[in-house]
Amino acid sequence: MILKKLAMIFSNINKIPAFVLEKLNILFRLLTERKIEYEAFARRVNNKELKRTVLTLARETNQYANELSSQLEIMGGSINEAHEIAYMQDNTNTLMITDEDDILKSCEVSEKKLMIAYRAILNEPFLHDNLRKLIRCQLNGIAYAFMQLKLLNTSFHR
Repeated sequence: MILKKLAMIFSNINKIPAFVLEKLNILFRLLTERKIEYEAFARRVNNKELKRTVLTLARETNQYANELSSQLEIMGGSINEAHEIAYMQDNTNTLMITDEDDILKSCEVSEKKLMIAYRAILNEPFLHDNLRKLIRCQLNGIAYAFMQLKLLNTSFHR
């Protein structure tokens, strides 16, 4: 009886088309890249409040990447384990950004990329309801974290 219920719970999840899995994988990679970028930015920031806020972004993107990784694994998708290492080696632009205003602008660009990726997935009609709820919660969490960064930025310029 329990196995039958579990089969019913997971049967719809495994019917997700490959192109949706690919969009989820793209979002995973984007979150992983942003986590590394935000950690690098936080090391360069002197302002405690800004450092804490950027580290919050890093923590949230890491959490969301881990959640997506688990979901992809359950659905039969694959994750490139070496992606994080390769990104860090190739990411010379992040290493050059040291000014706090430039860091804030880079975070703003990252926000737009993340919002586009999340919305592309949420627009998919083949997305399972539980996965849609997860993605929507992640989108709301990221939006909230970026709102905190914007509010902090506004307080700096007053």
